[in-house]
Amino acid sequence: MQAKKDDKPELARHLKSRHVQLIAIGGTIGTGLFLGSGQSIHT
Repeated sequence: MQAKKDDKPELARHLKSRHVQLIAIGGTIGTGLFLGSGQSIHT
């Protein structure tokens, strides 16, 4: 007996603008930390 594709529960995938902004801010902070630590290791 095969399970139907419709039997699987679906997850809601909605990103609000707040979530996108927080992801962008996190990426910016992460990049700054990465470059700052790389520069301090280099010198």
